[in-house]
Amino acid sequence: MVGRVRPRASRIYFQNFAEWARRYTRSGNPLFVPEAMRSPEASVNGHDAIGFSPFGIESIGEPAAKHLAASYELVAQLEPLLVERQGKGMTAGLLSEGPEQRQPQQVRLNGYVLAASFERGTPPSLADGVIVPTGAAAGPPPPSGGLVLATAPDEFVVAGTAVTITFASATAGQRVGILSAEERRFAAGRWEGSRRLNGDETHQGRHVRLEPGRFSMQRVRLYLY
Repeated sequence: MVGRVRPRASRIYFQNFAEWARRYTRSGNPLFVPEAMRSPEASVNGHDAIGFSPFGIESIGEPAAKHLAASYELVAQLEPLLVERQGKGMTAGLLSEGPEQRQPQQVRLNGYVLAASFERGTPPSLADGVIVPTGAAAGPPPPSGGLVLATAPDEFVVAGTAVTITFASATAGQRVGILSAEERRFAAGRWEGSRRLNGDETHQGRHVRLEPGRFSMQRVRLYLY
C-alpha cells in the first residue's frame, strides 16, 4: 500500500548480528526477526526490532535460557514506553559489531551523543570469591547489549546488560553532567522502586553502567553546563 511502512523480516544465522540487522532496517523500515540463532547472545540481539525470536526457543540450554528470560522480562516492562516511541527516532539498540570492535558505538538521541562500550566478560577477581581451577575451560562470556529510550528532555531510560554509556552534547561548547541515575522497574505504566546510584557506581557522575551477568534498567537525568 502506498504510504504504508511495512516491516522487513529477516532470519539471521550469522555471528555479526548487528551488521545484518542494519542492512534490513534501511529505507526507514522497521525490522522483524522471526527466527535467529539461539546463541548465548540471543538475549541482546533484538537490536531495536519490533519482534525477535530465536529458533527453538523452548529448547535453549543454560545459561542462555536464563539470560533470554531476563531480557524478555525487561522488554515486557518497557513495552508501553517502546510502543509510544518506536519509529519516532526516540529509541536505539545497543549492540557490539563483534569481538573485533574497539571503538564505542555512537547513538544520537534528543540532542545528545551517547557512546556505548561493551564489556567482554572479564572473569571476577579472587576478591569476589571466585576461583577458577587450573586448566579449567573458561565458559562463554556473558551477553552484552541493550536499549536506550529518550523519555523526556534531558532524560533517558537505558536497559540491558554489560554496557557502559557516556553522554555528550550534540551542541559544541556544552558539557553534560549526570543529575541522577536510578535503577528502577516500570510496571502498569508507573515507575516502581528506586536504587539511587552515585560515587563509584557512576564513576563520579561520568557514566552509566549496566552490570554484566544480569539485566537491569536505569532512569537517567542529565544537565548541560
